[in-house]
Amino acid sequence: MNFLNYFKAGFQVVKELRKQQKFNQDFLVNYLSELEKKYQGKFSEEQLFKINQYYGLLIGPILCGSYKMLYDQAFSVEERKRATLFGILTPLGDDLFDVHHLPIEKISALTFEPEQYQAKLFAENVVKEIQSALLHKAPHKKAYIKASKDVLDLQVATTAQTSPDIEKNQLLEITYRKGAVSVIIYHQILTTAADEQMLKVLEEVGGLYQLGNDLFDVYKDTRDGIYTIPNTCKDFKELKTVFFSKVKYMNGLINALPYSNNRKEKFKIIMNSINARSMVAIDEWIAFQKKYGANVNLKSFERKALIIDMERPSLFIKWLYYMWKLPRLT
Repeated sequence: MNFLNYFKAGFQVVKELRKQQKFNQDFLVNYLSELEKKYQGKFSEEQLFKINQYYGLLIGPILCGSYKMLYDQAFSVEERKRATLFGILTPLGDDLFDVHHLPIEKISALTFEPEQYQAKLFAENVVKEIQSALLHKAPHKKAYIKASKDVLDLQVATTAQTSPDIEKNQLLEITYRKGAVSVIIYHQILTTAADEQMLKVLEEVGGLYQLGNDLFDVYKDTRDGIYTIPNTCKDFKELKTVFFSKVKYMNGLINALPYSNNRKEKFKIIMNSINARSMVAIDEWIAFQKKYGANVNLKSFERKALIIDMERPSLFIKWLYYMWKLPRLT
């Protein structure tokens, strides 16, 4: 692997992040304000945080920008706008399901026939407007609709994670599939829809990302009664072996893509930047189990004991180590 590609990959992400920050200043801030005035409501602080600091800021540049880099195509203004709109849609859609407990029939109607939907809640009105726009503007409408259906199906499936009797295989399937559909739908709003070979790559990328999210959400998920792979794991050393194996498999699928080796190397580096954080988290949970044992009641621990602070210098250095190592696994 070309050492310079690590720097080029970092430059790619920083470049796209700066473009996104400028775009958000010019579009997102004003649009959110317009939505509040238009529908006489307010975004919650949590929704605004997720939109401004995560979905509307990071996902477009890191995912969509990397897809376009891989294809040797520019990430256009219209594509960036669609990705940003979906960054608003994501947390509001989750809240309609998790907070407002909207029946699945209503969420389905809002997803597939938004223009006919009779919205009442502020969140419903916002989702209706944005989903209508995306259905009109997505260049590959069928691919976007299929991806939307997959996301909706997984939202329903995740209700099984509230049961302490959920089987390990079902938990694994939900986790990896949930991550896969979340990553894929961001691709299907681009000018180029993912083909079958790319979809297989994205399934692996997304599955690993979702597992990574769960590794950092152990406190929140345990508090909320959500069962995940990490908060039910009895052997994090074994999980580390499985994670390495899945990273190798993902890298192999990326290597097989019909694009230049340089762009594939940069793509692997960027995709593995998140996986590197996850590896740091797994090492922390290995240390936790060594100290407290595998059969402890996580609910008996305070938040501080279950939070992984990536700002610690030692963890940052370890992240750099895994950033170097993971893209090279084959």
